[in-house]
Amino acid sequence: MLSRRAVPAALAALAVLVGVTAAGESPAAAAADTRPPTAPTGLTATDLGCATVTLSWSASTDDTGVAFYDLYHDGQAIGSTTGGVRTITVGVVPGARWGFYVNARDAAGNVSQASRTVSVTPPFCSPDTTAPSVPTGLTGQAVGTAVTLRWAASTDDVAVTGYDVRRDGTKVGVLTGSAGAPPATTFTDAGLAGDTTYTYTVVARDAQGNASQPSGPLSVRTGQTCAAVCGITQVTTERDLPWGLVQLPDGTVLYGQRDLFTIQAMAADGTGKHSIGKVPDAAGTNGEGGVLGLAVSPDFATDHWLYVYHTTTTDNRIVRFQYDGTLRTATRQILVTGIPRNKYHNGGRLRFGPDGKLYAAAGDGQDPDQAQDLANLGGKVLRLNPDGSVPADNPFPGSFVWSYGHRNPQGLAFDSRGRLWEQEFGNNVADETNLVVKGGNYGWPACEGTVGDACGTPGFIAPVQTYPVASASCSGIAIVRDVLYIACLRGTRLYRAVIDGADLTGIQQYYVGTYGRLRTVEPTIDGNLWLTTSTGGDKDSVPQNSNEKIFKVTLGQG
Repeated sequence: MLSRRAVPAALAALAVLVGVTAAGESPAAAAADTRPPTAPTGLTATDLGCATVTLSWSASTDDTGVAFYDLYHDGQAIGSTTGGVRTITVGVVPGARWGFYVNARDAAGNVSQASRTVSVTPPFCSPDTTAPSVPTGLTGQAVGTAVTLRWAASTDDVAVTGYDVRRDGTKVGVLTGSAGAPPATTFTDAGLAGDTTYTYTVVARDAQGNASQPSGPLSVRTGQTCAAVCGITQVTTERDLPWGLVQLPDGTVLYGQRDLFTIQAMAADGTGKHSIGKVPDAAGTNGEGGVLGLAVSPDFATDHWLYVYHTTTTDNRIVRFQYDGTLRTATRQILVTGIPRNKYHNGGRLRFGPDGKLYAAAGDGQDPDQAQDLANLGGKVLRLNPDGSVPADNPFPGSFVWSYGHRNPQGLAFDSRGRLWEQEFGNNVADETNLVVKGGNYGWPACEGTVGDACGTPGFIAPVQTYPVASASCSGIAIVRDVLYIACLRGTRLYRAVIDGADLTGIQQYYVGTYGRLRTVEPTIDGNLWLTTSTGGDKDSVPQNSNEKIFKVTLGQG
């Protein structure tokens, strides 16, 4: 099994993950230890400056001893210490919010649940009152009812951190950069009226809120008809976090409230919204666990089965209930248990394939070694029969595992050829779109995207497409007429890519910064898309502390 510390060197963007192994630990002793340490307590942040912060915590306990502590910010690994060291100083970016937590790990590789999260916002190193230069060279081209803008990068005495795009004086896009990566200088404005003139300007911003004067105006006239993404309509709002979403054959929409652990029903136009019931035994993780993916039986018209992927206090699991207007909890069948859970990396997406089997995206539970361990369900794509049994033609006899070497997959969709596409969160380097094959190994933790010396390892399958995490961190995917749509959180955008054989071509970006973090995209039964936001409260387990939206996106026939 690959070591969890065979990680790409590029993870050192903020702090180096220390390559340490446990001396003197025999394979037999490691194999005999299956009990993880207790969660670290007492995490505090001190000596907060503009570039660094020091974090300290109390010792965890373990039956054989804590070997290491792993430090994360918002699900991304940024540093490690040995078991006797419980203080670490890490680099930060001024003005940005950081949510830190710690996991304990023993010599056998068992990983604890996470500590509480400590949030800090580093001050700026010095006052900045100089605005960026005015963006120049603004050009635009209309393709159908979408307009793509481009401009020359502005300059600043410190750094340009973003651009605001305005259409007829109203902000319609926000492009942001990240540490070491400037913001993009192109933007596509979609879903416009046909044969209409729109006037655009662009404003540059820096990290301390200084804004340039607007660029010179540019007027662009749209074409007569829509070519791709034709329009977006808000259907409803939601105070909790909508995560899984499905549409029934009769048009009813069901979606899960992640932190309330309930499922809502509504008409396709958003009317008649009401709860159909609460998922028994669901629990949060003070992070990203809860009621996650939903799927509807291919034979729903006759069997009425609704499938749910959810977190409990001990694991993630897949269950099914019959639904006949209410969630009939008395009919619950627990199909899969033991999927690792933690504050982050719970996976959660469900999707029925054209073969009638149920596929599930399972995260590594913040224990990267589990992604390569075929005896563990973490870091895998799983495949099961609708009744929860193991299909006889799965690649590993008696196992739900269909593919492995995944970090935190949250997107699954099938194309017209019956092939499975998967969307996966990277750590600090690259997110991935994978074309998943039976028994395939996708390389985590030795390889992230295509970065790392181990990426050429025989047997590792490379992603079809990678994306910098700052412009991606994508969750749900959907395929309509062999076009792939990808909903991105940190990247605050919707990608569109044409599936061409085993490649993705004509990649376009929509709604960049327009609606904030995007979580779930699903096909509608009439050939369009559902799209949900996840803008607030998605890194805790507090119910109804957000203000989310569910949209219907109208597509062209191209």
